[in-house]
Amino acid sequence: MLIEFAAKTDKGLVRTTNQDCFYASGGTKPLFVVCDGMGGHASGDIASRSAVNSAVKYIEMHTPYDFDGAKAEALLKGACKYANSIVLTRSKTSPEYRGMGTTCDICFIAFDKLYLSHVGDSRVYLYRNDKLKLLTHDHTVVDELLLNGTITEEEAKNHPNRHMITRAVGTEADIECDFLSERLRDGDKILMCTDGLTNTVPESGIIRAVITGRSAAETVDILINKANENGGTDNITAVMINYAKDEGDKQ
Repeated sequence: MLIEFAAKTDKGLVRTTNQDCFYASGGTKPLFVVCDGMGGHASGDIASRSAVNSAVKYIEMHTPYDFDGAKAEALLKGACKYANSIVLTRSKTSPEYRGMGTTCDICFIAFDKLYLSHVGDSRVYLYRNDKLKLLTHDHTVVDELLLNGTITEEEAKNHPNRHMITRAVGTEADIECDFLSERLRDGDKILMCTDGLTNTVPESGIIRAVITGRSAAETVDILINKANENGGTDNITAVMINYAKDEGDKQ
């Protein structure tokens, strides 16, 4: 497999600090992590950085030599739960850290498959055959209300609790992490992003950026610039992963 990727974060035009954090690494088993911290002062930044660092550390230490798809769910959920314990423990060390937490998306690519764990309202998209597919489900009050039919799509757009998340890393001792896997095809593109992007750039704008960008780096720049053009009301992080089979795989 051939992986081209780019990652970038920007504090936007309104916030004074950046509470987003990411990790992006290629190699034989590419690993990508995106976290969007929450909490007053610098605590959101502490939460997101702690989660990213601990998730990466866990995966590096616990990926077995005989790794296969059957072990992927335990590995990624283990990383998520380890990050949760680290952030939660740190939140108890100082009053200013109390209540901090973070979203957490982990993408791990091996044997032509994408393995994904997800907590919060950051998102992972798959672009394939000119269509953008949302792989994750937002853990928000509004999404829960939409799923059970309490409100309509139109009502959700301006709901007062539309940014309130129902699940986060570091806020409770037990954490439920979503997990899924996707067989990758030649030409697939994966976008990981925080809500600073998705709250300001509609999916139609994301599709245009993916089509227009001649590289992963150019696509990321287009997306972040567009988010800032549309107000830049939050921190913005985007990780673009372009997947291709090498010539040996195509035969």
